Amino acid sequence: MKILFLEDRPSRQMQFFPNKEKDVEKLKSMSELFLPEAYKCKEIIDQINNKSYPFELSLKLIIAHKSALTTQGLAYLNEICKEKGIKLICFSGGTSQVIFNKDDFEFLNINSSDFYSERLIPFLEKVVQNDENNLLEIVNSQWELSYMLLARQIIASIEIEKDENSKYRLKRKLEQIKMMINIYDEDLLSKEISKKLLTI
Repeated sequence: MKILFLEDRPSRQMQFFPNKEKDVEKLKSMSELFLPEAYKCKEIIDQINNKSYPFELSLKLIIAHKSALTTQGLAYLNEICKEKGIKLICFSGGTSQVIFNKDDFEFLNINSSDFYSERLIPFLEKVVQNDENNLLEIVNSQWELSYMLLARQIIASIEIEKDENSKYRLKRKLEQIKMMINIYDEDLLSKEISKKLLTI
């Protein structure tokens, strides 16, 4: 098992998936993805909330309905993901903005309706096939280009910024983006932007 998918309200999948039942069936048929039925799912969530669930070594990704987790359960998931290098996606109807973090491990917090999009199944298939991926692919298939353009904008802002504190903050933000897109050379950044724009 590479993906543990904890959805305690399966009706949400039928509500938000663009192809409804067809997408749900595709999800259920995926190898290496464990999508427990409602009762078993609640049982696993209870174990996580009690810090007693035995996570498999082969896990690459955990997906969980955030509202079903207690503060202790969420902290336990964070510990496990940090320790084992597992990616974590938390989705919830109460989340209004996307939060992405890559400090200790790759983490994405996203609204349920944005999560159950046409990008989800292709992303999960990449995880199963061990293809390189970033959680932001779920949010936007062109996420790299978006960050490259933002980096170019920040570089221009740094050049004209007079206030040293503002300049320092911009430079820190730029370094974080460079780490995410794995491009550190500014000339290479322009070339990669041109390449990406040609493929759209």
